[in-house]
Amino acid sequence: MGRTDSPDCCLRFVVRCVIMYTCPPKKKLRQTSITEMLKKPLSQEEEKKKHTSSSSMERGGHVKMKPAGTSSTQGGKSVRGKERSVEMRDVLANAAEQRIQSAGSQSVKKTMMGTITNNTEDREWRGVPLSSLPCLSADNLNVPDVVPSPDHAVLVRLPVSPGTVPLPHPSSHSDTWDQCHVRMPCSPKSQYPKNKDMVVPRWSVITEALSRKINSVEDLERAVLEYNSRYISKWKFRGLHHLLEQEFEEEERACFFNKTLPVMVQLALSLPDLVTRPPPLLLQGTTHSVTLSQMQIASLLANAFFCTFPRRNAKGNDTEYARYPDINFNRLFFHKEQRSLEKIKCLLHYFQRVTTKPPTGTVTFTRQAVLPRDVPKWEASRQSLPSLHVSSAGLIEEATGLLQVDFANKYLGGGVLGLGCVQEEIRFVLCPELIISRLFTQVLDKTDALIITGCEQFSRASGYSSSFRWEGPHEDKTPMDQWGRRLCQVTAIDALHFTKQPNIQYEPFYVNRELNKAYAGFKVIEGSGGIPTGVATGNWGCGAFKGNPRLKALIQLAVCGHIGRDLAYFTFGDQQLRDDLFTMYIFLKENNVTVGELTQALNHHGYRGWSDGSDLFQYVCHSLGGSYDSDTDQELSKDSADVRVKATPDVKEAEDAAGHPPEPSQTKKPPTDIANCFPEPGRTTRCPLSEEKILQVLSECDRIFENEKAKKKQGAGPTSDDSSHKTETQRKMEEQESEPRRADKTTHSTSDSNRLSESPRKGEDQKSELRRPDKQAQSSDSNRLSESPRKAEEQKSEFRRADKAAQNTSESSKLFRLLDEYDRQMGQAPHSTSASEPRRRFSLLEGAHRKLN
Repeated sequence: MGRTDSPDCCLRFVVRCVIMYTCPPKKKLRQTSITEMLKKPLSQEEEKKKHTSSSSMERGGHVKMKPAGTSSTQGGKSVRGKERSVEMRDVLANAAEQRIQSAGSQSVKKTMMGTITNNTEDREWRGVPLSSLPCLSADNLNVPDVVPSPDHAVLVRLPVSPGTVPLPHPSSHSDTWDQCHVRMPCSPKSQYPKNKDMVVPRWSVITEALSRKINSVEDLERAVLEYNSRYISKWKFRGLHHLLEQEFEEEERACFFNKTLPVMVQLALSLPDLVTRPPPLLLQGTTHSVTLSQMQIASLLANAFFCTFPRRNAKGNDTEYARYPDINFNRLFFHKEQRSLEKIKCLLHYFQRVTTKPPTGTVTFTRQAVLPRDVPKWEASRQSLPSLHVSSAGLIEEATGLLQVDFANKYLGGGVLGLGCVQEEIRFVLCPELIISRLFTQVLDKTDALIITGCEQFSRASGYSSSFRWEGPHEDKTPMDQWGRRLCQVTAIDALHFTKQPNIQYEPFYVNRELNKAYAGFKVIEGSGGIPTGVATGNWGCGAFKGNPRLKALIQLAVCGHIGRDLAYFTFGDQQLRDDLFTMYIFLKENNVTVGELTQALNHHGYRGWSDGSDLFQYVCHSLGGSYDSDTDQELSKDSADVRVKATPDVKEAEDAAGHPPEPSQTKKPPTDIANCFPEPGRTTRCPLSEEKILQVLSECDRIFENEKAKKKQGAGPTSDDSSHKTETQRKMEEQESEPRRADKTTHSTSDSNRLSESPRKGEDQKSELRRPDKQAQSSDSNRLSESPRKAEEQKSEFRRADKAAQNTSESSKLFRLLDEYDRQMGQAPHSTSASEPRRRFSLLEGAHRKLN
């Protein structure tokens, strides 16, 4: 490089040199596959040589493998220069491809249920077969019994006779009108003004209005507004009118008004006979269950259709039901959008089914709240990860017998009675019995979940959101338990909204919130028997809420591992996510990563505060990968050579004593050199300075270049004056030396002036006395700045070298001092093989940041 080159080019050259010997090169971060993440990045020249072969490999969908013996032979050599780089690059590529395409090591297979398979014939799923996961069955009733108790309100008479509609309990109507129970429309205490001077029971007005002949949507709207008169100018049934009058054929319309609707009216008005006592409200922070018959639910939903529930229409934070979802159907009838009309079709089909053939089952709604003292200490969990089935085809509701996850809104059902039409809303209209949970379930708290056992699916549908369409009836043949509940269990858990700030979801606070929420939903209900069933889930909170599917997948995987449930993950057609998640899972299992270690890696990823999540899987791989020196390799057995080194006994003892993993400062650092950037097959290493941090430094460097160019254009570049040519380090050291003296002088001057004013002679004596402490303070300040002269000189010389390498600007020298300070700390760090080493590495790097800034 000639002397005529610009300072910018010099600076960039030095930065590239630092990076060349600190971390392998890396392309711009993007949502890459895990296959590419595990492969060693190539230099530009090597990448050009391999471009043709790698492109054909991606197009062909397969990888040309080298013989296993070749890889192992090459991996054992210690080579230098270009020959070693090319040779080890091929070894790494083969090792990564073998890990992805094979079923994993035999030790991994033994720890997993079923057989891990790449499933080359059926490209839709990876992992263990779905049929191998434990599920609800007659031999495995992993649900609590239906037994009346203070925490379980059973509104049907037990025992339940198969094939007959369960009778209500109690046998005669018993009214309760308070803030702990649903305020029923048939309650005598529900009053309605008949005129200015007269108040009558609202149920009598409802009965009179619905008993009249209804032949059109206008008649229906008029009847509903008769007992909701305050909403005459607000409620419009435009959507229902458009569906029945314009989309329905004449025969369909006549069938609805002449057959279905009259029976729906009878079903609604039978409420006092079917539901003989009000269901209790499922309040925040409580674990409570309610069991209803399907006919009781149908009667309650018919009343919601006719908008009869009192006090549920008022809006405002100060209203009684402000913290409950709405239940009356008036908002659904208003919208004319096609997705709303399709949802109405699902509900009308449900009413047609239950009025034609009354269902004979029961449904249990369980609100499960986890108290703060019962929340797991995630980073201390030593549970292993569960078996995994990941598929790009199929739907959650098709995983019969598994615990099916509802991606819920904290107000259950979300926009099911409005314009919403995503995962939760679709599930609620396919299984309308879920809608009744909105009647008595208060808004979910951060460690609350609702688990529904026994719901039936009545409709088939296709599409999503605006493309959603009702496709016809569905015959649910799921078997029932002895209490009449179908062996179907749905858990509703609400993810956080990250619409406005998607990047904050990686922060440890929010990661732990989602862990706790998933734990509340996946936790086995107390009193359940049998083996915990698997969990069927997917991209929880990753649609409108802007969650990262990869982050949510690892969170749910960790929670399932802690609880002891296997996981079936549906990617909804995303094949790349399917393959990335499975390869990530193989990496975790091969390295025997525990739930706590995975959680630590996720939290450390969030500590950085600047990631957009595109590097999440790569970061976890680097964070959890072990680094081995020659001594460690000799001590490892052949079977465990590819497994990450676990914590040493002293580290484990510290964990046991503290109840959680040690802090970063408690762990030790193994020696790392450039040779570790070229590992042997089957071993995973990471360099002392992460690729992500280097990219951040380069981005900062680019920003500095742009600022310098802008300054030069404006004529505001750095001057050659000696006083302004001081480096930033020198100025910082001078400020540190002068700042304590200024602070001491300021403190003494304000307090001393008051004392000196009392007596001139006394003031002179005090002045002389105060000079001594001031000198002592200055002396102590200088001692604090250089407790060890040799150490201070070493630090100054390092800073001088950094400034000399980038003396063109003070801002750019900070980048080099960052790298130098980090390397200095890494060089002084003692040896360790702790599993928590990644935390210390980044702690050191952050310490360098703070020290230099």
